[in-house]
Amino acid sequence: MIAARHHSGFTIVEILVTIVVTAVFLLAIAQVSIIQSRLSASYQMYNTADLLTYNNLRAYANGKAPTWFTCTYASGNPLPVTLISDTSNVSGLTPPVTQTVVATAPYGCGGGSSNGYPIKITSTVSYAGRTVQHATYASY
Repeated sequence: MIAARHHSGFTIVEILVTIVVTAVFLLAIAQVSIIQSRLSASYQMYNTADLLTYNNLRAYANGKAPTWFTCTYASGNPLPVTLISDTSNVSGLTPPVTQTVVATAPYGCGGGSSNGYPIKITSTVSYAGRTVQHATYASY
């Protein structure tokens, strides 16, 4: 009787398949990691811009009488008042960063008392092709 040979171990094909499958999984994990890093950086920049926008807004809409607003008309419409118009570098945001705060009297002028018409205050921060904006009302 001829004895059958029995070899233990893996064939070269099994090893190559294992290497290819492992490489595919590692590549997928690397891509997910890269995407997660980019999203994290984007989210961090958005949060920085959001906080800057809100702080610019609150510098004017702070519960105090808005002595910084003078309502004037042109062609029968109230003119907006630009309170901040700045293009500069801001730490944590891709330059250029544009900051604007504009106050308008959307319902006309008529302030001077505690029941005056509202002033709309809009704060905007633009960076890297993105824009964050907050708005609120204050009475004058």
